[in-house]
Amino acid sequence: MAAMVEIAKDDVARVSVYEVPESDWQTWRELRLEALTDAPYAFGETLARARSLTEAEWRSWWDGREFAGPRFIGVADGAPAGMCSLCFPEDHDHEPLIINMWTSPRVRGRGLGRAMLDACVTYCVQAGHPRLLLGVVEDNLPARRLYESYGFVYTGGREPLRSNPSTSLLWMTMQLNGNRAQGLV
Repeated sequence: MAAMVEIAKDDVARVSVYEVPESDWQTWRELRLEALTDAPYAFGETLARARSLTEAEWRSWWDGREFAGPRFIGVADGAPAGMCSLCFPEDHDHEPLIINMWTSPRVRGRGLGRAMLDACVTYCVQAGHPRLLLGVVEDNLPARRLYESYGFVYTGGREPLRSNPSTSLLWMTMQLNGNRAQGLV
């Protein structure tokens, strides 16, 4: 694992978040495969597709070919236990969008999800973005509760999930300001 540059930290829950360099692509891959195994219903990608990716395809996450933006790994009790990333897609007017958000079942409820959201918000505020977006699968109630309690609100937009078009992805947004970057969420 690469040297940790902590973006967000909660000493009580013993969680931290760091931005993942490309050199740590294997940790990213292992977390992604674990996430797709644990919650296949929550992502637009399938486990089969992710397992078929080559090293070059995993590394492409950092060169902007598919998902330009920072990747974050959440650590709990010294071990990688969560992930999320930001991208700036053209079809969302290049506004920051949280994708790949996941925490391991072994650490859920300990604040790692919030710490990863803090890292995303901090990055966006420091970069001057006024708003942050995310999509959540409609029947993923724990994730929806986390995002709602954090301050995200539904936009009213929805679309079919790529990996399972019978399920809808609900769009949420949050207005950003300097206070959010200081952990005052």
